[in-house]
Amino acid sequence: MKHRSGDSSRGRTWGVDGLKVKKGNPIPLYYQLAEEIRDQIRLGKLNDGDKLPSEVALSGQAGVSRMTARQAISVLVRERLIVVKPGVGTFVAGAKLTYDALHLLGFTETVMQQGGTVTSDVLDQSVIPAPEQAARELGIPLEEPVVRVGRLRRVDGVPLLLESSFVPRTLCEGLEHEDLSSQSLYALLERKYGLRLKGARQTVEARSANDYEQQLFDVGTAMTMICLEGATYNDQDRAVEYFRAMYRGDRFKLAVESYRNDHGGQASGAPRVSVLMLEDSAIPSSGHRDG
Repeated sequence: MKHRSGDSSRGRTWGVDGLKVKKGNPIPLYYQLAEEIRDQIRLGKLNDGDKLPSEVALSGQAGVSRMTARQAISVLVRERLIVVKPGVGTFVAGAKLTYDALHLLGFTETVMQQGGTVTSDVLDQSVIPAPEQAARELGIPLEEPVVRVGRLRRVDGVPLLLESSFVPRTLCEGLEHEDLSSQSLYALLERKYGLRLKGARQTVEARSANDYEQQLFDVGTAMTMICLEGATYNDQDRAVEYFRAMYRGDRFKLAVESYRNDHGGQASGAPRVSVLMLEDSAIPSSGHRDG
């Protein structure tokens, strides 16, 4: 891939190579063009902060009209793969972080593996009676003391995750006094409290950000959140944490692995991912739940 000015610094303007837009194809031209640019971003031919050609230049390279180029850019903006800065240009947005649903890693560990720096705003860290859902997931009596930890997690200063964890206080006495602004909760549970974490059972769903989340993340009503909820288990299959985690949908993607045996059934010992369809009546008409 070649760029115009020879500048190798971040924010350079790249030509978009190898565009394969086929006229006469039933797939709309703007969609084909968006797909080609999307692939170049995913393959690393276009990097974070790179400036895309202007609409005129892009339409010339692809052999399409300027209106078609504008439509393609609009698609990628809605997908938050690129950003338009008025009066400056169009740029490749920051890469999404990957959440690996089949390997138990804390948020800090996950982000560090991908080269990011994690800090946390501790919103709540206290001993409370176990709420009904937490008690059910943890298998403890209702209102038994648990340590609730609420944190807004930042990656390189940008708020990306709102999480709440509930741990039975009998397993982690004094956790409410630990400094959790810059360390992994999972690492602390293992190192200090001797909890050997084995795995988690969790559900994943998408919904629009509610008012509180919009304020915390500084996003609009159209922001989609990836919602994880479930329990973490130790090596004795005891639930030791109930958690709720709200990820910014524009900055994360979910990674799963699927297996199929020779007879078309579930492969023995393979990780399992289930997809649940909500009935229409179960979907909140407001687009979000109270939090």
